[in-house]
Amino acid sequence: MNKTNIYQQRRIALAKQMLSKTGGGIAVISTAPEVARNRDSEFPYRHDSDFFYLSGFEEPGATLVLKVSDKGQLESHLFCRPKDLEREIWDGIRLGPEAAPEKLGVEFAHSNQVLDQKLGELLADQEAIYIRLAENAEADRRLRHWMKQVRSQSRAGINPPSEFHDVESLIHEMRLFKDAHEIDIMRKAAAISARAHIRAMQICKPGMREYQLEAELLHEFRNSGAQSVAYNSIVAGGENTCILHYRAGSTELLSGELCLIDAGCELDGYASDITRTFPINGKFTGPQRALYNITLAAQEAAVAMTKPGNTFMQPHEAALRVLTQGLLDEKLLKLAD
Repeated sequence: MNKTNIYQQRRIALAKQMLSKTGGGIAVISTAPEVARNRDSEFPYRHDSDFFYLSGFEEPGATLVLKVSDKGQLESHLFCRPKDLEREIWDGIRLGPEAAPEKLGVEFAHSNQVLDQKLGELLADQEAIYIRLAENAEADRRLRHWMKQVRSQSRAGINPPSEFHDVESLIHEMRLFKDAHEIDIMRKAAAISARAHIRAMQICKPGMREYQLEAELLHEFRNSGAQSVAYNSIVAGGENTCILHYRAGSTELLSGELCLIDAGCELDGYASDITRTFPINGKFTGPQRALYNITLAAQEAAVAMTKPGNTFMQPHEAALRVLTQGLLDEKLLKLAD
């Protein structure tokens, strides 16, 4: 199955849920907005995950509207940025609504400049609307505007939706179950991140700075084709390892201390996440090795409990039992009197 068909099948699956739940209706899912970094520059853009899951479209300024009839017929409408030669010189080539139907497999595509006008038409006489409930003030404002447009046509016998449903609950349930395409990407992302951690361990030596190890991670991520980090990388030496969301700084890595790296790449919208702690000089001290072995045993206990039929908490509880007993054995914890 090609990528276009994958996204089409996901939209069809969502439409079937809407048909079953409310006899059809209309779903509105927008992608993430761009965020200004400073005067004339934006932060690197990251699309909204739910929107991408249903569309495969990575550009900003886009909205996907799914209209499902009471017979189960699906219309997919994509609203995206129109072609603009001047802006494309600065910001990159846009797909544009003319090319979107063939490229993305949607039935209809429109300029995002007519979103407000078209939503007033698409919402007419729809009983149910599926949106992100209480998403933000701007989304609420736009929804009120669309509803007002439909209500203004009440004298012509046109009515707005009377039921509001959370579209995220449906999409997120779908996303829990990964297809072969998704699993393949996740495995590739994990492999890239594993290579990056190994690279950092091999290069690490006393006297280096935290940010230098971070640079090695980023090199492996990008050189292997990952588009970005999955989250801000943590590279911490010495006492910095106790700061939960520490960012790599200029602290010198010292012999005899430990280095903690929590880092993963993002590949085609899918994240990986690996945390490892290792000796900066390549050799554990006795107490360091003891704690490492306790942590390893806890991880293995959790893996053993990760299997069909078990609850989400069972692997956690298995790891917790091993960690607690290990810390008692090392006399770092003691039983209450």
